[in-house]
Amino acid sequence: MQTVNLKDKLSSASDIIDALQNILRSQVFMPDLDTPYSRASIPNINHPTIEPNSKSISAILIERQQQLDAVLREISGLKTVMNGIKKIHQQLAGQKEKIIQSMTFHKGLESALWRLPTEALSQIFHRCLPEDEYLTPTSNLAPMLLTRICRPWRNIVVDMPSLWCRLHVEIYIGRVRQEDDEDSADSEWEGSELGVEADDRAWQQAAFCYDSWLKRSRGRPLSLVLQRYPSTKLLGSLLQPYMNQISSLSIHFPRRAERLLLLKDMPALRELVILGMGSFRIRNMAQYISQLPSTMRVLDVIPLTLDIRGVSSLNPIWAHLTHVKITLRHPDAVLHLIHLCPNLSSLTVRGTGFYEQRTLEPFTHTNIQSLHTIDDTSMVMISSLADALSLPNLRVLEVCCTYNNLWPHEQLMDLFARSRCPLERLIFSSRVVVNDVPRAEYVALIPSLDVVTVVNPIV
Repeated sequence: MQTVNLKDKLSSASDIIDALQNILRSQVFMPDLDTPYSRASIPNINHPTIEPNSKSISAILIERQQQLDAVLREISGLKTVMNGIKKIHQQLAGQKEKIIQSMTFHKGLESALWRLPTEALSQIFHRCLPEDEYLTPTSNLAPMLLTRICRPWRNIVVDMPSLWCRLHVEIYIGRVRQEDDEDSADSEWEGSELGVEADDRAWQQAAFCYDSWLKRSRGRPLSLVLQRYPSTKLLGSLLQPYMNQISSLSIHFPRRAERLLLLKDMPALRELVILGMGSFRIRNMAQYISQLPSTMRVLDVIPLTLDIRGVSSLNPIWAHLTHVKITLRHPDAVLHLIHLCPNLSSLTVRGTGFYEQRTLEPFTHTNIQSLHTIDDTSMVMISSLADALSLPNLRVLEVCCTYNNLWPHEQLMDLFARSRCPLERLIFSSRVVVNDVPRAEYVALIPSLDVVTVVNPIV
């Protein structure tokens, strides 16, 4: 039916064009406007060559008025016709674009890409995702971009939950008082009534976008980054239907303790990364971290500085963890942490305020495979740990120091000999001279040590 209508419209336009072309070939009739009076070469009102006749002149004026009225009607009619022609031209131009799009689409159907099975397209679509660990709802990047190519692709993409399991939430609303910026009431909205209405519309639009994304995950485990948002209550209402899916959460805590409420009721949480935090009291943070579910495996709280009491306050979470990143004040806090983490496989610890080496009780941890130490002041932390620990499964050791200190060679040699570990990689970052790291001795002691990396210097 649509094809018939299109043909009828094209046929009608063709008839109009043919008629107009015939009209343009013809000449406009020009009436003879000469009169005995106009033929006088130089009209002289005072001494005319032809005696004026009032009746004759009146008749001429009546005729000219009639001719003028006829021309004006024709001009008006021509303008109407020209407007109609302009409208027909626009319609034809629109039809041209639709025809070109249809041709392009059907030409594309000849490509082998359109004959690929859904499983192959699914793998291709995964390769199209940005390299960023977390995705943002951007129309010019996958997966959103893939939904705009064509309807078949959109159907496939929307039906692939694995494309929608990672999300970076960052909401900027103009006039809403951001909790990041001010110590305000949790849901305070500032400004004029019009401003509040505009902010409400902006939030509704952002919430609809993020909710549509999360719905497409269809119950799969979610990895979220909560970077910036105007209200904990609003964000909580957005995430509430998906709390059971959240497996990995990276979150920024600025000042208000109310945001810690977001850590509640996540029974499937496996990984928590604190990106930044304000002046929280340790007991406020510990209250929520200690109550995280037994599914937890990864905890990154580098912005949180703890002493030995602070480490204890996070119990019983430590028993479940396999990967920890943390900042500690004293070497004994490090050893205490290792005691509390029997399943620990990877530990990154930043030491602050380590000025004097301490003698620690010997301890063997059989599961640690990767140890990364960052000393902000000296080599006291790694030296103290190397004297006390035995790590029989250690495979990667990275030691970073921001100050120029001697490489603790003897302590490390004792650690490796005592542990008999299958060390594969040793990384040292400091302002130490490269020659101060005796690579040959380590390789002689540990045959499995393939690479010794020295980064010099570190800032």
